[in-house]
Amino acid sequence: MKKLIPLFLIFLIPVACQENLEERVAKECKEYTTKRCPTPIRNNTRMDSMSFDTDTRTIRYYYSIFNEADNPKIIESNKKQLVQTLLKAVKNETNTKAYKDAGFNFRYTYHSGKAPQKTLLDIKLTKNDYRK
Repeated sequence: MKKLIPLFLIFLIPVACQENLEERVAKECKEYTTKRCPTPIRNNTRMDSMSFDTDTRTIRYYYSIFNEADNPKIIESNKKQLVQTLLKAVKNETNTKAYKDAGFNFRYTYHSGKAPQKTLLDIKLTKNDYRK
């Protein structure tokens, strides 16, 4: 029986670490949004907020697009390139290594700056995407 207790604890450790990591990312997303969002507009884009969905294990980034880039036709015609740019950024980003190692998803939602209720682009990248 004594041999079973340490074995049982080994299975609990990853679960406990996972919960702590999820709590940490939720806290970091909330703090980042509170302290830094919305960001100044750069290259016609502004980061509005970020959040973490525990159920889907997804870090979600919300952006607004402004000026000449705030055009659904332009976004659609460049969608493939935009997805590849986001994927490359996720793969190369070192600050999110722990989250990538844990298999978190990354979702990027871009809204129109002149019509904020309109979504121009919504991309979800999973571990199957960024681990290729």
